[in-house]
Amino acid sequence: MNFRNEHKDIEEIEEERFWEFDPRTVTFFLAALAIIVGIITFLSFYDGLKVKSQEEIATYVNDMNELLIQSKEYSDSVEDSIKNGTASEFTKKDEQEFRILMDTASKLSIPSKWKEHHEAATGLISGRYMFFYHYQQNFRLGEEDIQEKLSELEKLENVEKEMLLSSFDASGISYRESEEGKITFSIKTY
Repeated sequence: MNFRNEHKDIEEIEEERFWEFDPRTVTFFLAALAIIVGIITFLSFYDGLKVKSQEEIATYVNDMNELLIQSKEYSDSVEDSIKNGTASEFTKKDEQEFRILMDTASKLSIPSKWKEHHEAATGLISGRYMFFYHYQQNFRLGEEDIQEKLSELEKLENVEKEMLLSSFDASGISYRESEEGKITFSIKTY
């Protein structure tokens, strides 16, 4: 019978030891848990900032693209008129709208790492405006002058495209260029 009591005492001692915690072990686990929670919180905030930055870039690119398309419509109209030998009637209102395009483009909010693209795009819009303005004001441009202006516009378009692609690269945004030259990009959103 004595043996049974000793066995019972040993079980009680072992059970008590099982529930005893070393304060250093508890501190270690709490510190590790705090570090893990901190890392997860940091990564969540960092990801949120990255998403916000990419959304700002997407807004900028879409807004600037709309302005570039509108300015190209004016310069294409002038080019078609010259090639077809027809006179397009542009009004003062058309000139004012084109000036508003230039002003709007220069005032767009520029994302980080996109200053060079902004300069190239506003330069292209300004070049198109000057082509349009010379035509609208009936400046006498010879065939050689017209070809030179069109060549300058093509160079500005190429510079704008190069700056667009390099800005995507600098911002870490993936993009694809189709055979037709259309550029699509993707950003992370929530």
